[in-house]
Amino acid sequence: MVLLWLMAIPLIGSFVVLIAGGRLAKGLSAGIGVIELIAFIVLLAHGPVALNYRWIPAWGVRFHVGADGLSLFLIGLTAVLTLMAIFASRGSFGRAYFFWVLFLEFGMVGLFESLDLVLFYVFWEVILVPIFFLLTGYSGEKGRPAAMKWLIMNLVGSLFMLIGIVAVAVIHAQPFGSLTFEISRLTDVKLGPAVAPWIFASFFVAFAIKAPLWPFHGWMPDAYREAPPPVTALLSGVMSKAGIYGFLRIMLPLFMPQLRHYQVGLLIFAVIGLAYGAFMALRQTDMKMISAYSSLSHMGMMALGVFSLTAAGILGATFLMVAHGLIVGGLFIVLGILEDKTKTREVEVMGGLNDDAPRLGAYFLFFALAALGLPGLPGFVGEYLIIQGLVAHDVVFALIAAVVLIVAAWYMVRLFQGVMQAQRRGSPIGDINALQVGYIASLALLIVFLGVYPAGITLHAAPSLYHAVHLVATKGGHGL
Repeated sequence: MVLLWLMAIPLIGSFVVLIAGGRLAKGLSAGIGVIELIAFIVLLAHGPVALNYRWIPAWGVRFHVGADGLSLFLIGLTAVLTLMAIFASRGSFGRAYFFWVLFLEFGMVGLFESLDLVLFYVFWEVILVPIFFLLTGYSGEKGRPAAMKWLIMNLVGSLFMLIGIVAVAVIHAQPFGSLTFEISRLTDVKLGPAVAPWIFASFFVAFAIKAPLWPFHGWMPDAYREAPPPVTALLSGVMSKAGIYGFLRIMLPLFMPQLRHYQVGLLIFAVIGLAYGAFMALRQTDMKMISAYSSLSHMGMMALGVFSLTAAGILGATFLMVAHGLIVGGLFIVLGILEDKTKTREVEVMGGLNDDAPRLGAYFLFFALAALGLPGLPGFVGEYLIIQGLVAHDVVFALIAAVVLIVAAWYMVRLFQGVMQAQRRGSPIGDINALQVGYIASLALLIVFLGVYPAGITLHAAPSLYHAVHLVATKGGHGL
């Protein structure tokens, strides 16, 4: 039942805020976010759970939802970052803004819980709507073009995925005589050589656009630049994980022969994205865009873990999804506070702010070090597992990934020093207040906990992921 409540709380709450919010919209939203977080803690204590009901019997569609080691902590990530984004948002944005933030939480939780392809597709489409309105109504001057680019690219990906979903179900139904869209029942589908590459590509393009992965990231620069910082935190910290989650939840069990067949090409594709994001981050002078391209680079790292098709690599990608979501969410929130105080995002006109805001500087340094993978913090754990998986497959890709991680340290340290430690170029600013210290410190403590006790995630995730990895050995290269 808690699975239904996790979807119902933000959905019902969003309408409560819209109807009764007014000046209390932010406070109401924060209260709803706290209730959602409590519901996740109940789920975490309960452990893996699933519900499976008939939905549209004539089409073979079922309301099949669940939370296992793969999705459990992504649901928690959604709950935590949504609450942080609400705290970091301006109350002046109004009730409609907080309605869309909570509605986005509903869509993301529903997506991570879905175990039926049609249900997955429904929530995949649901999350397009709140992001579109958050970009058009609360972003910069180029928010509307950024929102249209986001919407069009993701609708194209969704169309491809819809075709793939129908094709997989129809092909699976031919020997069995009945349609099903349940992912667990589609794992034995046999795709002929004429259709397998095209169906594989239909899912791949949709997930690569959403992640985003290079070169399908065209919507990302404008959307991340124009969105309010709390929305960017949700885009980068939560929504982008939907793409990597799709690879793990759907493509590993359904398309293992194709993943093995195209593995080298996929690894090359991912490592190019890893390097591209890192070197683009080095070229930026806008502190928000440095973090945006850093996030793009990290998505390439997660893709490397998935495409390594090793137990360590896949577990590392799953862990890094959660770790990166928390870290980059906190980083964008801190950068948003800096932007509000300085009225600029250009590193070249900042400098020396640590003297004015030592508390803000301390948290900025913490999130920057976490983003570059400092040992003892969770980013390092995820990257280590991914590199371990790459070494087991091909040491060349592991070496390239390790070199790019050095670049990550370069641009993150340069970002912090340019803003906080260089010669002062702007006006003095004030430090963060007690409320800001409270929610930022809470997020930082959670990150530290995962860094020193990664087993909090890996012990839960490993059983689900090892089942997926088992398919590497059991599903051969047929059906290409």
